[in-house]
Amino acid sequence: MACDLSANIDIATPANFRMAFPKLPQQSSLAANNELILNMYGIILPAISLNFEEVHWQGSKRSVAQNQAIFDQLQTQFLVDSKFLNWQLLYEWITYISDNSEKMGEEYHKYAVDATLSVTDNFQNEILKIVFSGMWPVNLQEVSFSMREGEVFVEGGATFVYDYFKVRNTGVI
Repeated sequence: MACDLSANIDIATPANFRMAFPKLPQQSSLAANNELILNMYGIILPAISLNFEEVHWQGSKRSVAQNQAIFDQLQTQFLVDSKFLNWQLLYEWITYISDNSEKMGEEYHKYAVDATLSVTDNFQNEILKIVFSGMWPVNLQEVSFSMREGEVFVEGGATFVYDYFKVRNTGVI
């Protein structure tokens, strides 16, 4: 008789994804906010791809990589905290980047930060870390203020660009 091990695997739930940012560029001190934490209820790990070229030689063809990996934008959906601090920090970050009246053409390294997406199991053991390098927001989605039945959380969304990400398995198996 075969043993079914799939019954022993915990299923991940949306509360198990957290994005942590260090001190943001618009903050003057760490006391303002030690780090920005977004509790995700929806996130799609972005695609990674390579451009390639077909090379023909002696009647055969071979595909070869053209350049470095291309990383798609990161789309996130998060729960807005009760004081709207996480949403407000993202808002201030975007307006800091786009403030052309106070500063013109600031270099990207002054507003990009590294961020970490942590994935935990149902017992809050970290099983995976995804570290995004050079990340900054390009979109902060609308927030709906609604009191309809069944709507108990205020939700927000943001889109980020970054240079690349690395996957680190911290693995509790």
